[in-house]
Amino acid sequence: MYYYIVNPAAGRGYNKALQDKIRLKLDELGIRGEWAKTTGPGEATNMTAAAVASGHTTIVAVGGDDTVNEVINGLGNSAVAVGIIPTGDVNRLAGQLGITSWQQGCEVLAARRLTSYGLIAAGQKFFLSTLTMGFETDLDKTVDTSKPGIRARLIQLRQSLGYARGFTTLRAKLIIDGTMKVDCDLFSLSIANQKFLNPLADDRLVISLSDRPGTRQLGSYLWQLLRYGTSPLEETATSRFLAKHIVIETTPPTGIMVDGKVTGRTPIAIRLTNRRVRFITEKASTALRG
Repeated sequence: MYYYIVNPAAGRGYNKALQDKIRLKLDELGIRGEWAKTTGPGEATNMTAAAVASGHTTIVAVGGDDTVNEVINGLGNSAVAVGIIPTGDVNRLAGQLGITSWQQGCEVLAARRLTSYGLIAAGQKFFLSTLTMGFETDLDKTVDTSKPGIRARLIQLRQSLGYARGFTTLRAKLIIDGTMKVDCDLFSLSIANQKFLNPLADDRLVISLSDRPGTRQLGSYLWQLLRYGTSPLEETATSRFLAKHIVIETTPPTGIMVDGKVTGRTPIAIRLTNRRVRFITEKASTALRG
């Protein structure tokens, strides 16, 4: 029983124009199911919980990373399968699962290859993809990165360079797995599930810390962030740790971003949980059928 949770506002409203095409494609594949639209932030979480209680076995987020994150937070301890049809401005999570277009997303749903991932908790919020704090999070609040196109990206790059030069690093204290203590000046930090980055790996937190990039590195760092919507921290990290649990304090306190949305502030405890989610994914070589 497929239940599609659609965010009509995703992709600056472009999703709304796509809906008929998506439903025709789903009809062709024989997996149309029930279709429901959100009307505001946070509603997809409540809709997911209601769909789980009603007995739906597959819930599909039709939108961007924020829609997927809301669905994840409504699953509870259920074992329903989760699919993605990416139509948002930011579709990093779908891309990590090998899904790069809405057409491919529909076909992946029909193939129904399942991979199980452990969820990460940041305070009371669950996520799968990436948590960031520091420069990247502050940049998103300062520079409007929503406008597409090379011309817009060049303007954003100029604004970002100016902001980066004046950005004050954070004084951070990290307690990793309750035993290791790290004090550092922090330019940017990201946390992801190792298994999400590499399905052959175990579920572990990958904690990447970055110092301020040098002048020559900064332009490349910002261009990747703005042009491709992916964090360059995996390539530019100056320190990396694997862990199950981390407590972060910063001076001054700062906001954290989860799956592209600012939610919560330091100090905060982040942990790998026993709660799992089964995603329908394109990565057939490592997927679990179900």
